Amino acid sequence: MSEQLQNEEFTESTGLTPQAPPERRGTPLVDRPILPTLVRLSWPIVVGHLLHLTYQLVDTFWVGRLGAEPLAAISVAFPIIFIVFSLAAGYSIAGVALVSQHSGAAQREKASLAAGQVIGFSLALALVLAALGLLFGRHLLTWVGAGPEVLPLAWTYFSILTAGIPLIFVFFVFSAVLEGTGDTITPMKLKTASVLLNILLDPLLIFGWGFFPELGIAGAAAATVFSRFASAAVGVYILLSGRRGLTVRPSHLIPRPSLIKQVVRIGTPAGLGTSAVAIAMTVMTSIVAPFGTYALAAWGVGNRVLSLIRMPSMGFARATGVLVGQHLGADQPAAANRTAWTGVAVNLGIMAVVVLAFQFGATLVMRLFSQDPEVIEIGAQYLRWGAVAYGFLAVQQVLGGALDGAGQTFKKMLFLLFSLWALQIPLSRVLSTELGLGVDGVWYGILLAKLAGASAIALWFVRGTWQQKIIAEQKA
Repeated sequence: MSEQLQNEEFTESTGLTPQAPPERRGTPLVDRPILPTLVRLSWPIVVGHLLHLTYQLVDTFWVGRLGAEPLAAISVAFPIIFIVFSLAAGYSIAGVALVSQHSGAAQREKASLAAGQVIGFSLALALVLAALGLLFGRHLLTWVGAGPEVLPLAWTYFSILTAGIPLIFVFFVFSAVLEGTGDTITPMKLKTASVLLNILLDPLLIFGWGFFPELGIAGAAAATVFSRFASAAVGVYILLSGRRGLTVRPSHLIPRPSLIKQVVRIGTPAGLGTSAVAIAMTVMTSIVAPFGTYALAAWGVGNRVLSLIRMPSMGFARATGVLVGQHLGADQPAAANRTAWTGVAVNLGIMAVVVLAFQFGATLVMRLFSQDPEVIEIGAQYLRWGAVAYGFLAVQQVLGGALDGAGQTFKKMLFLLFSLWALQIPLSRVLSTELGLGVDGVWYGILLAKLAGASAIALWFVRGTWQQKIIAEQKA
């Protein structure tokens, strides 16, 4: 489809006039060398992911001072919350794919409209999910293994975070659409301010320092929700003001059926894929739970620590998706392919260093979050094996990020399902329970699954069938 025909259809269906592109010279991103551009895009995303994870680490640090039962409570509650967060992440990927490809094709007005459609749809979905979470959350917490001594605390933490889901969705999507234009700095700045506010509020609300009430575990959740509210409000203002490349007007939020269909086609597999990770995490928690409160607490702390070492890969995966999307939008498939493999090579080097560090420092890391010897011993063993597993996961993440930028989220979902549900969950259960290896069998199952998952997506990726843009098919 020609550019002129696309623009005519765009104007006819939306009443908007697209911004005239420059003489097909592309954008600064697609005209620059791949490696420096990837680094420039990824480091703010890495910092942003680290700051995002800090929400949970700060909660874990302070709640750990309340005892093993509150620590186990957030370990049980977080996987379910993560399921909902994963849907936000999934639909934010639709924002990355559409906005990055329109940006690569120098179609700013179309990028702004796509951003508005993703935001409006995600907010409506968030309200529904928040209501469902408040209705059924207690039953889910019981199902994943929250016993009588843990359930009340887990429900308190869960219900407050669930009420804040719409705010969290807004900020997820805001960050994604700006990243799609190549602006990764602004989301990082807002996350920094939000995390600093959360760090300040956590001990004040948990322990009742000064004139603040002593809320315990509820204070940790309340601090997170309030700090997210502040960042979401600023993000909405930035998009409405048009100060960062996109100008999302209220009219852009009105559903356009053809665009919503595009958002759903891209975002639903992405959301299901990321939710599959979250649900698998919940199932994995149920596998660990029978080994006792100490194992459950170690599992929760270990997951948060291992999430830290995933941050470079997650940042490069998102940056790879942005740059792949812009290259495909600019009709440069070979450059998109080089971008993907460059991201893989850089991440393998980073993860080799990280894995080595965790083999020697796992016990010291666990001591930051717990004083219980059994929690420290179990968690340190998990960190050693998990670090190696996450080295293989880095390959799958970066190549999956490339598929996101190409809009090939269904294929990425299939690889996630294969790795988690066909391999990791069955292997972990069989090795830990059926073969009698105990909780160590869970760690072995995770390692084997990540190795197989990385191998599968890499072998398929070299076929190159993913190197097609999606915006040429779009009727806005």
